[in-house]
Amino acid sequence: MSEQQKKELENAMNLQAEAQAAEAHGQQLAMEKAGEKAEKIVQEVAGSAKKVYQAIEKGTVTGYKAIENGVVTGYKTIENGVVDGFNKITDKFVCTFLTREGETVEQAKERLAAEQKAREQGK
Repeated sequence: MSEQQKKELENAMNLQAEAQAAEAHGQQLAMEKAGEKAEKIVQEVAGSAKKVYQAIEKGTVTGYKAIENGVVTGYKTIENGVVDGFNKITDKFVCTFLTREGETVEQAKERLAAEQKAREQGK
């Protein structure tokens, strides 16, 4: 093989190596670009999932607050009804059995409270 042929063969091998290196570099760039696209897609999916979870959270909190308000309102209504009913019964009892002539129910309650306090202090 002549020197010229050797140089041509060496040049051809160098060109082939450069072509392979360029191809490998191109593949690396393509993979990096694909990785960037994949990362962007992951971020978009994560953002969408976060929005979905926030919507679920908001709906759940709203539902629980509605239930809480219903329970509290119902309890207060029952409590007020029981207290009012008890007060009516005690007023009627005091009026019927414990008032003195010309005394109002409020005056009788005050008198009874004072008598009770005096009994407790006398012990």
